[in-house]
Formats: sequence, structure tokens, C-alpha cells
Amino acid sequence: MKKHVSMALALLLALSVLTVSALAEGSDVGEAVGYLSFLNLSDEMIMARREAERPARKYLREHGVLEFSDTGLPRTHMIPYDTLDAMLMGLLSGEVREIEVPDCTAKYLCAVNDRVKQAMLYHPEKADEFSQDLLGRLGSGYSFMMLEKNSGLRDQFDQVIEAMKADGTLEELVRVHITEAARSGKPEAVKFEDFDGEPIRVAVTGSLPPMDYVAEDGSFAGFNTAILAEIGKRLEKNIELVQTDSVGRSLALAQGKVDVVFWTRGMTEAQFRYGAPTMSEEEFEAFIQEKRAKHTEEETAIMSGMHEALPPGEHSYRDMPEGTITTAPYYSDMNVLVTLK
Repeated sequence: MKKHVSMALALLLALSVLTVSALAEGSDVGEAVGYLSFLNLSDEMIMARREAERPARKYLREHGVLEFSDTGLPRTHMIPYDTLDAMLMGLLSGEVREIEVPDCTAKYLCAVNDRVKQAMLYHPEKADEFSQDLLGRLGSGYSFMMLEKNSGLRDQFDQVIEAMKADGTLEELVRVHITEAARSGKPEAVKFEDFDGEPIRVAVTGSLPPMDYVAEDGSFAGFNTAILAEIGKRLEKNIELVQTDSVGRSLALAQGKVDVVFWTRGMTEAQFRYGAPTMSEEEFEAFIQEKRAKHTEEETAIMSGMHEALPPGEHSYRDMPEGTITTAPYYSDMNVLVTLK
């Protein structure tokens, strides 16, 4: 039987008192951070990137963009998990001290369970120009993933996403079904229209509520239904949602069980807007040099450290197996930390 986020949260609520009691009696608490595993990056690459990001995160903290609670323990390593449920259990058991999730997911978890809290707060409104550049590199963009042979379908999705950005539809869907749903803890389902023809089968995981949400009874809700219903309507195509584990989404795609994976982590909207899709290599290099010319020595060192630890190309494709392509990002967010109260 598949586990669901809501079941894990219920268990977390029921057992957290016992866990806190055990910790008070002297049980060791892991000094690790849990994260959803990537499809392309090894643990060593993740840790190298994490170390290189420390100066960037310090800069963002000093400028008020990130606000950390001081739990008093250094984080010596990171532990990958295949699902959000597994991460929550790792947090409950003390295997990890914190879990790293998108800010919208952190807000959702705190809204539905009063035993957890954010150990890192995100204030994008306080970002200066360089902070915005850092957020573009540190954050994650979420895009649809398909096989290379389905480039025609990818192009159709891209056209719709661009139109939704231009007319304000995407911004409104994000506001209602991500921002507001995260605060209320109540993702809502959007009904799909029916059309003639074969459906587009889309893998959803439920691992990133409210962006990707599956209820305990297996019903689909949240932003995934909202944006896909709009895409289906504009393409005049039926959409069929297929639940998979986050670790199994690429396998389902490779085996032809689905045509599209709902989310994969890649370029943020800022990276995509300034990157190769819209510029030649020469134009992009000139753009980067122009930005670097404005940096202080500290800012140059921060960017260079991240680039050396994991070049932008590798980092952008960290969640994309060979033979896959993605659409333009439909949403970007910063990862933050969640811990037990």
C-alpha cells in the first residue's frame, strides 16, 4: 500500500510527544539534513555543492533574505530520501535534525501539523540585486519532463506556459493553489474538462504539497490539478494523472507508462530567462561578464566557489536522466529547513 503525506503527518502528530520525550532522556539526535534525492547527483556532489553554498547562504542571512533558527549543532552530512513521507519519518526518528523542502511545502507542513516549524525563513522581498542572483542559483525551478522523442509535446507545453505567463493566468494559479493553499493547508482540486482522443498521462508524486499533492484517499488536488487542467483546456487534450513515487517518476517515463512527469528540478525562472534558451553562447557570456563586473571581491568569490563545486550546466540537469527534456519552468522556489518544535 502506498504511503501518503497526510498519513505520515498524522503519524508524526501522534508520535511526536513520545519522540520528544525520548530525546529529552538523552538519545542522540542526528546532525544531518534530509533531502529528496536527485536523479543525477551523487551524495558526494551534493555535499560539495552544500559546502560551496555556505558563503552564499551567509550573505543572504546577513542581508535578511534568509533567517535561521539557531539549533546549536553543525550539520555534518545530508541524507537522501525517496519520498517526503520517508523524510518525515527520518525527522521523527531523529535520523535527521531537519529536512530540506521548498518554502511552499514547509509552510504547508507547518499549517497542517503544529509539531513542526520552519528552521529557516525565506524573505525574498529583502533581496538586493546580488541576492537575487544568488537566489536564482540556490533555488529550484520546477518544469515538466518528457522524453527527447516527445519534443513536439514539449513545444506545445512551452507555448501554453508562455501564454499563461503573458496573460497572468499562471501567476493567479500560483497565488491561489500554492501560496494561499500552503498557508491554509487545504489544497483544492480543479476539475478537468473532457475532450476526444487519447489522454496525456502525467506522473504526479504527492511529495511536494501543495504544488504536487495527493490526498490520503488517493485523490488528486492542489496546483498539479490546477495547472494541468488549464493546459489540457488550452491544448484541448484529456489529462490523466498517474501516481508514482518521486524516485520512480523517471522510470515510469522511460517505460512509457506516462508521457510527462509533473515536476523535475532544474533552472529557476531567473536562470531560464537569462540562459541559453534566449541567448547565443556569445550573448550569454557577455551578459555574465557584465554582471561580474559589478561584483565586489566577496561576491565574485561566492559565485566562483559555487561554479567550481558544481558547474551551472550540471546543476541545472541534476534531476534529468539522459534522454529527457524539460519545459520552461512554471514555478520557482527556495529550499528551506523544517524541524521538530
